[in-house]
Amino acid sequence: MVCVALLEVIGEEKMETTESPIKRNILITIVMITISVILCTLGFKTALQPIDSVAIIWPGAILHAIAPILFGAWGIIATVLAGIIVDFINVGTFHAVAGYAFPDFLQAFIPALYYRKLIRQYGWTNKTFQFFPFLIYGVLLSNIAGAISGTFILHSSTDAPLWTPFFRWLIANVPIAVILGWPLFHYLGPTMAEEGLAIKGWWR
Repeated sequence: MVCVALLEVIGEEKMETTESPIKRNILITIVMITISVILCTLGFKTALQPIDSVAIIWPGAILHAIAPILFGAWGIIATVLAGIIVDFINVGTFHAVAGYAFPDFLQAFIPALYYRKLIRQYGWTNKTFQFFPFLIYGVLLSNIAGAISGTFILHSSTDAPLWTPFFRWLIANVPIAVILGWPLFHYLGPTMAEEGLAIKGWWR
């Protein structure tokens, strides 16, 4: 997979160079933005109304669930910036960019916040990589918060009922984040932590 291959490149470069942690984290952030833009573009459905461009299936939700957990604030920055880039490319209106940016932030911040506490308590052990915390905090709560905020922010652009974009948002994000995001997090996450690529705190 593209995600795994690019992250392996980062791991190899880390072993071969003496770059500072900040430079390494910036490199990781750039890679995450690139991957997220590709994934988000795959799921984006261009429409005149921002609320109608909520994807049927949104592959970007995979990285939204994983990046903030493994990379803290760098993961939040990557997912939010990637969303802004995609919105400018596909819709190009301030309403759409603003409407999606805050939900993107919430969807990244919630898992990042919970897992910072979990990692401080257990480190990068098996308890950190269990399924139910990932499901609840990495996928469900974060996407519900994103769907609620996105629905209210973007609802002024359409006469559609509030529940329509809310459920479309969840249907687009939750299944793919669980089906593809969980295996990546469960199997790739420990490897990245062992290689020193994952971040325990917010910035390092």
